[in-house]
Amino acid sequence: MSMGMPRPRVTGAMLANFTGSTVCVAGQIVEVDNVSRQWVRIETGDGTAVMCRMTMGDEFELADGFVEVLGTVTDPKSMETQFYLTLGADFDLEQYDTAVKLSAQYPEIFPQRPM
Repeated sequence: MSMGMPRPRVTGAMLANFTGSTVCVAGQIVEVDNVSRQWVRIETGDGTAVMCRMTMGDEFELADGFVEVLGTVTDPKSMETQFYLTLGADFDLEQYDTAVKLSAQYPEIFPQRPM
């Protein structure tokens, strides 16, 4: 993954506007495919179910709680995950969602920076 390109944080509803782009999205882990170890389903703060294809093979260890994923949006409800960050069990997803919406509404105050 190359550095230097902004990776916007988005809500589940915003994913449709970013097909083919790399973004960050956070959600609560709803389901982990422990058989094939290829998929994790999360629910974002706005209630969107997002299927995250885990491209790192068997190296991921997710069970419950919240996660932020960085990946390429493949369609409005799925993405190819390149990286993930566990956020614990007490993460305030509603506040995160509000912050993401505000940053999109006021880009002059919240400029996108490379990740």
